[in-house]
Amino acid sequence: MFDVRDMLNHPATWLSGDGEESEIIMSSRVRVARNLAHHRFTHNCDHEELSDVLSEVSAAAGSTKTFEKSVFVGMGEVSTLDRQFLSERHLVSRDFLHNSSHRAVVLNGAEDVCLMINEEDHLRLQAFGSGLDLNRTWATATRLDDELTNGLDIAFSEHLGFLTACPTNVGTGLRVSVLIHLPGLVHSKEINKLLESLNKLSHTMRGFYGEGSEMMGNFFQLSNTATLGKSEEDIIKSLREMASKVVGFERRARDMLFAKARSLLEDKVWRAYGLLRYAHSVSTKEALSLISAVRLGVGVGFIDDVSIKTLNRLLVYTQPAHLQKLEDKAMNAQERDVARADYIRGLLTNPES
Repeated sequence: MFDVRDMLNHPATWLSGDGEESEIIMSSRVRVARNLAHHRFTHNCDHEELSDVLSEVSAAAGSTKTFEKSVFVGMGEVSTLDRQFLSERHLVSRDFLHNSSHRAVVLNGAEDVCLMINEEDHLRLQAFGSGLDLNRTWATATRLDDELTNGLDIAFSEHLGFLTACPTNVGTGLRVSVLIHLPGLVHSKEINKLLESLNKLSHTMRGFYGEGSEMMGNFFQLSNTATLGKSEEDIIKSLREMASKVVGFERRARDMLFAKARSLLEDKVWRAYGLLRYAHSVSTKEALSLISAVRLGVGVGFIDDVSIKTLNRLLVYTQPAHLQKLEDKAMNAQERDVARADYIRGLLTNPES
């Protein structure tokens, strides 16, 4: 049974901050899109057909080893706040929050794998890893894909590959991404050049919550844009190489800032740290900006008493739905700002709480 308190008490494993390049890359995600051969795509389905898809996929998920100990969440059966909570956890897309009937998500306890049913495609399975961990994350995703497809008739063309609702996903149905922190490139005004270059190389940058979301706190989602005509291995390798290059660009940008404006950079970092430690009201956007500055300070060696794990947790747990679930009550924006500051001060003082 879905219980938000269990998730609050056990942060997702991908927040651990112990993966490769975790100082700059917060997490890796592999997403696979699949559809049932004998049903129309979700945007053409009526309620009865969506219900049939939900039943078939749910039954298949329940028979897998991956979801042997899992939680099934019917999106139409939980509150708007709970749905927002799952989005803040990066487990479901923002589009998935709307038209919630006949939609569900299946989660395992570690939150390193989940399955959305009846999103844009009938199945959207996702696997997550800490830092730059694409190979292991892909292995987790492909294992679940194999388990599910053993019990389902998946739409596949010998000529095109896996068939998906969006043409850009046809072929492998694979999207690979990393959530990456790029304050050096933003502050040095080099980020726009990078974005333009990535578009020419079949990669793109999106906001903190993926497609259609705002870019906040200098966090971006770097992902592939092409799937047709490429193998899964090529897509994984290409994204990993691109992520490593972007990490290199970010490190050089930080070195330049450190060399040219160390005192200004140091002042910005310590002001942010002071506000997080002592402020009594902090908005969502301000918190993301301050956490970003402190994370940069940790990366360049100014701050040594705050872990990446703590900063990762702050990014998620200071979001509006998380705060209200922590307080177990609905709060207006002003009340959330006060609760957010309280939570930040508490976690920085006692990271193990």
